[in-house]
Amino acid sequence: MVQIVKISVIIPVYNNEKYLKECLDSVCNQTWTDIEIICINDGSTDDSLNILNEYLKDERIVVIDQTNQGAAIARNKGLEIAKGEYIGFLDADDIYIDPESLEKMFSTAKKHDADMISANLNFLTPKREIAQNPHYDKGTFYYFTHECKIDPDEYGIPFYFTKNLYKSDLIENVRFPELSRGEDPIFLSKILSKVDEIYGMPIEFYGYMVPTSFKKLDTYSKKYHHIIQYKECIDILNASGLFKTSRRYMDYMMVYLNDNIDWEIYEIVCEVFDEKYFQDCKSEYESFRENNILNRILEENTQEHYLKAKKEFGLEPDSLGEYKIDLFKSELNNKEKEYNNLLNENESLKDEFEKEKSFNDKVKGSKSWKVMDKFRKIRG
Repeated sequence: MVQIVKISVIIPVYNNEKYLKECLDSVCNQTWTDIEIICINDGSTDDSLNILNEYLKDERIVVIDQTNQGAAIARNKGLEIAKGEYIGFLDADDIYIDPESLEKMFSTAKKHDADMISANLNFLTPKREIAQNPHYDKGTFYYFTHECKIDPDEYGIPFYFTKNLYKSDLIENVRFPELSRGEDPIFLSKILSKVDEIYGMPIEFYGYMVPTSFKKLDTYSKKYHHIIQYKECIDILNASGLFKTSRRYMDYMMVYLNDNIDWEIYEIVCEVFDEKYFQDCKSEYESFRENNILNRILEENTQEHYLKAKKEFGLEPDSLGEYKIDLFKSELNNKEKEYNNLLNENESLKDEFEKEKSFNDKVKGSKSWKVMDKFRKIRG
């Protein structure tokens, strides 16, 4: 690859007119100017393309217009034409926070001949205010407090690929899979499997716009892609010896599966994963299976399905009807307990209120309060 610029920044754009100018300004105003900014308009139906064309007065900006094909294909198109020594990615509703970040990261990358250099990512609120990323407190991702290098197995789960710069030689043959969900973690897993070390900078680099609502997995295809990306990432990470990251991502998946009871997802997991994958999280996997199969009893509402579940889980009622009655009684009992707990909490709050009121009445009835009340009225 012939290099003519130091950094290429790839920005897929789809109906981002609201935030696009702020995004472009954050990269155009970087102190490091030897960059190309590749914007792929992915079939936007709003004013995004007109905004991009306005920015063509900046010679560093390249605009590609294509029919809507998704962010993965748009980013791959950018990778095909990128001429930078290092590659960065920026989404069109996000920003680079620190105007000196690209300069600092590139200088450090060159000093160490780094294949990958990383910095910190913060959240953007709907009011476009910078907010702390709660994942750092949870230890989900490595937070850089000083310049250092880390093992790729210390990076965290394979998210937030945008907070990194990558040497173009490193990702020359790495592309985003054409999935409707989960293409980013697979891309980053491939990169983590190729690097020996990651250099980190204590820079608040990337501002990520937190979605106000998350896209639903409302089709079988989306559900399938979402589950298949977990398996592909785990396979890639395990094959490269990144077992710590793989286990973290498996744990992350199990939380998702147990928070979402969905028979289609259950069937996809059974199709995609062999049970050997769940050897280190057997209880979570059994909980996932049990929740879905028992919930399916009510969905199917047939004696045949109930008898299959009865045999597998050792359920006591002989018939579906008896099972539903027992289930109803159990739920009613739980609701009664919840109601009684709320009543007790309410009584406790009443007692505290009466104590506070009694104390305030005593204070206001005291001589010192009456004396000071005259001064308060004079000052008031």
